[in-house]
Amino acid sequence: MNQGKILAVDDEKNIRHLISNEFSLEGFDVVTAATGEEGLALFKGGEFDVVLLDIKLPKLSGIEILKRMKRISPATEIIMITGYGDIRSSVETIKLGARDYVTKPFKLDELLALVRHSIQEKQPASNAVDKTVDFQAANSGQIIQCPSQAMKKIYDLVNRFASSDYTVLICGETGVGKDVLASWIHSQSLRKNGPFISLDCGLLSQNLAESELYGHRKGAFSGASEAKIGMVEKSHKGTLFLDEIGNIDLEVQKKFLRFIETKQIRRVGETREKHVDTRIILATNLDLEKAMGQGILRSDLFFRMAEITVTIPPLKDRPEDIMPLAQHFLSQFSVSKAIAPEVDDILLAYPWPGNVRELKAMIGKVSLMADNNTITIDDIPRQLNNRISASPDKPRTLEDMEKEHILTILAETGGNQTQAAEILNINRKTLYKKINKYKIFS
Repeated sequence: MNQGKILAVDDEKNIRHLISNEFSLEGFDVVTAATGEEGLALFKGGEFDVVLLDIKLPKLSGIEILKRMKRISPATEIIMITGYGDIRSSVETIKLGARDYVTKPFKLDELLALVRHSIQEKQPASNAVDKTVDFQAANSGQIIQCPSQAMKKIYDLVNRFASSDYTVLICGETGVGKDVLASWIHSQSLRKNGPFISLDCGLLSQNLAESELYGHRKGAFSGASEAKIGMVEKSHKGTLFLDEIGNIDLEVQKKFLRFIETKQIRRVGETREKHVDTRIILATNLDLEKAMGQGILRSDLFFRMAEITVTIPPLKDRPEDIMPLAQHFLSQFSVSKAIAPEVDDILLAYPWPGNVRELKAMIGKVSLMADNNTITIDDIPRQLNNRISASPDKPRTLEDMEKEHILTILAETGGNQTQAAEILNINRKTLYKKINKYKIFS
């Protein structure tokens, strides 16, 4: 029985063979590529359930390939493969839409489990850029109420304006939950029985932005074989949420400003205008003043869209929310598992550059991989755990120093253990033993 179709893109021949052989034995249909260009060509030509994508590739980087694949098929799950030295880049890929990442040398069982979990959770969608939510059929848009004072102020503010039709601008770093807040605003509004249409402008092709927003008539341009209803029109009697609004070009911004003011649209290739009754919520991670100064955001659009502005602080600035969110996500992934008290300090000390999205991804991974019903320090990814073990408040033993030195060399070599062993002046077998001893890749 076919378990799913996998595309593995990695320039290391042995890793491609390992994935191809082992995943095929598990019932997966596996296709491999040695370069990003080859991987993109295969991706465009076939439908894949999961892509395993190396961050370090010749010519086109894995991050650039990730961006392009997400533009082509936002719904496809992508798991990044990285060396220890690329942890920061791995976090960046989570912000860009990757589902998760594993580090070399990865555990095959872990990778198999992540792929299976990704496929099991995958929701069918003909166009994942268009996310339509029927809140009558869903769970009424409830979100976890974070206990921090900053979030309580936001909830109070939402309660005051949710029933209005004011245009709302949600600001905040990538991953703080702007989309979740937007859907909650919709669920609290008088339009809650109407559609909630979400469009990520960061995934829009600039030359097709108008078609995505307003639709087009059949034959309006090359490739327009059928008439299409745009996202704006689909949101009639509901709410339109445009995420990362700063990613659309100035000409499209100008036309969108006109729609905000008139509520009239015109499909590409048509002359007749149509009235659309919708409430608009916008979101951005840009510094808006700087964006206007750089000429990438129209000032007239900014002043028109910011009737009400809500700014969500980064997770590191509201540590009171970390453990409630972690417990909430854990309950979604596993009803039987719990977090050990000593793990709290690690989660609270980590700065969470990927914000709530990174926290959710991490909890999902450890809940899947933990052997016991209690998640312990040993289950926590090393980029979190090492921050605690290297704390200056702890005794600096010879083993601490040896572990830290090995981590430094591995980071310098991008996780290449052959090079690291040469620099450390030990053979590779000895390095493997020390890696296992210090649980560097566990």
